[in-house]
Amino acid sequence: MVNTIHPADIESELEKIWDSLQGTNKMRACLFNLIIYAKKSQRIGYLNEMAQKIIEKFPCRIIFITYDETCSSHELKTAVSVLTADEGEYEIACDLIEVEVCNKDHPRVPFVILPHILPDLPIYLVHADDPTNENPVAEKLEHLAHRIIFDSEAACDLPAYAKAVLSHNERCHADVADLNWARTEGWRQLFASVFKGRECLEDIRHAKRIQIRYNSLETDYLCHTNVQSIYLQGWLAVQLGWTLKKAIKGLNFQYESEFGSIEVELFPDKMEDVSPGRILSIEIETDREVNYSFKRNRKCHHHVMIEKSSPELCSLPTSYVLDKDVSGQSLVKEICHKGTSTHYTKMLELLSGMKNEYLSNE
Repeated sequence: MVNTIHPADIESELEKIWDSLQGTNKMRACLFNLIIYAKKSQRIGYLNEMAQKIIEKFPCRIIFITYDETCSSHELKTAVSVLTADEGEYEIACDLIEVEVCNKDHPRVPFVILPHILPDLPIYLVHADDPTNENPVAEKLEHLAHRIIFDSEAACDLPAYAKAVLSHNERCHADVADLNWARTEGWRQLFASVFKGRECLEDIRHAKRIQIRYNSLETDYLCHTNVQSIYLQGWLAVQLGWTLKKAIKGLNFQYESEFGSIEVELFPDKMEDVSPGRILSIEIETDREVNYSFKRNRKCHHHVMIEKSSPELCSLPTSYVLDKDVSGQSLVKEICHKGTSTHYTKMLELLSGMKNEYLSNE
């Protein structure tokens, strides 16, 4: 945090900054309000990086709130600065308001930031904490937002997380989104493209075994690496109408369909230069003896090689290009989208019915 100021001086200090930038190549711009709310931890650096990526795509006023539960003093710090993004001859510049607060003054946060939310512009809230924990401050912020973007990385109990997000969706008027759900979008689009024909759709409906490999490399801010693969298999099961019979430690799922039993296995794997938790490959076996293989190219990670084979034929491999893994890109996607995805909420309903001991996110 840069030099702290009194909360009452936030707007006047911002005006001083902009007055000092008169005549430079910086252009002030704002499309919406972005509130980032998180507990003080090592993930703050990651969230700052995401904020920078956001303004490179969408200029906005950022209100970054961090709270420290271990601090019991009456302390609330505020600071203002300007974030810039290169834009040719001019630099797009955005307001950044930072709020750091200790436990006792935590309830003051909504009152501090409310005068600094720009009117007549949408409000997006990145809720980077575990929504299963009771948090009156977070609830007040949620009621201000038009769209709430959750981060399942912050949750240790995935079924409880699913229930909490579904509850938020019911009681808040805001749209609901999820960063890890956004990270599976490329693979969901890939499946929709490959299995759109009647014959191929019948193949996937006759699946008997699916193996998904995900990148288990961890960082300080991303360690629940199996979540995206759990989301993807859950989405697939819901869309194909499978009934869950058993889940084992978040790595093995057994389903039943009108054509028989399906076993889905998740395997940790490692690939350097690919973001933690990203899907690396998917293998599908069907009771028709038709097999599908989807594998990331190890030299060009955002290219997926697709192969289809059976005892009678072996199709020529084709390639599908995923979006490049860029920090902050998932948040950009969720800001672009409108509404709450019914595919997402139905997938959460499936996960919410599982027991945590069988679906651990630790």
